[in-house]
Amino acid sequence: MRVADGDLVMLHGRFSGFGAPTNWIVVDILRIEEGVLVEHWDVIQDEATREQSKSGMPMFRHVVPEKPDTDLNARSKAL
Repeated sequence: MRVADGDLVMLHGRFSGFGAPTNWIVVDILRIEEGVLVEHWDVIQDEATREQSKSGMPMFRHVVPEKPDTDLNARSKAL
């Protein structure tokens, strides 16, 4: 998801398949001045499983992972 207001841009997304046991849910907030990135803030959190979620609602879109993919590192190394 992308949101912009004036010189601020917010990006919200999910990172997966990079070797961590869980997906990351990330928000990047950027300040752009005259077409140049002048400030950057971010928030990174492991994606909660259905069991970990207090509300049972997903952190991103409509998919709630049932459990962390603990075999991801082994599968990545095998590639």
